[in-house]
Amino acid sequence: MGQNRFERDTAVATVDEGRYRANVDPGWAVIAGAAPNGGYLLAMAARAMRDPVPHPDPVTITAHFLAPPQPGEIDIEVEVVRTGRRHSTVQGRMVQDGRETLRAIATFGDLAAADGPTRVDRPRPPLPRFEDCIDATTAGVEAARAGGFQAPPVLERFDHRMSPNMMRWAKGEPLGRGEMGGWLRWADDDGPVDTLGVLVVADCYPPAVFNSGVGNLGWVPTIELTVQVRKRPAPGYLGAWLTTQAITGGYLEEDGAVWDSAGDLVALSRQLALASR
Repeated sequence: MGQNRFERDTAVATVDEGRYRANVDPGWAVIAGAAPNGGYLLAMAARAMRDPVPHPDPVTITAHFLAPPQPGEIDIEVEVVRTGRRHSTVQGRMVQDGRETLRAIATFGDLAAADGPTRVDRPRPPLPRFEDCIDATTAGVEAARAGGFQAPPVLERFDHRMSPNMMRWAKGEPLGRGEMGGWLRWADDDGPVDTLGVLVVADCYPPAVFNSGVGNLGWVPTIELTVQVRKRPAPGYLGAWLTTQAITGGYLEEDGAVWDSAGDLVALSRQLALASR
């Protein structure tokens, strides 16, 4: 089976011990011609960071975004902090033209071998029924072609299914609360999203703050993003739900939860971002 676009666009090549090279693809930008999606960069870094350790799944990863890289070659410097029986901890730095753009630390495990109690008291988010959703990817692309809000390139990397209410912000009619979410899978592959792909899912929606009713917001750059991955997703669409409940002096949090088609909790995320006008 061939690679899907995500796998190709996050591929890394070994340059030397502890050093990898990748290529930032412009097709994952949040604004055409501008900054790449933070989850995409996080997944690329995680692919390099897991290479020297025996554990394949990022059970927790935190990244600080220092500067947006440009499309093109980028180096990823990796340091293994510790490798144990159950977990490995790794640090990573993304560097482009001598400038550090991202620094991350992660603990990797093997979720296929996870053995322990399971109890989830967290309620499932109020995701719409799949049959009540619209094809938000096609709708966004067609609206942009008709002269509306320009669809970000990263939108087209996914098959997004969302409630029409979730898209009201794009028409200047926000919900009045910081919520965003729906169902999604890769646009070019209906196979399961792996645990690196989940890192992108946790950051691939329009910011939840867009539905809050706070006006005149443009780019919402991520300062720090943490994703905890609890399970390898089952095949099928993933359900993602993101919320923002506090904006203070322009800083905001976005909390996310990702569930799979089997009804299991796959990941939790939190990021600190800046509401830019």
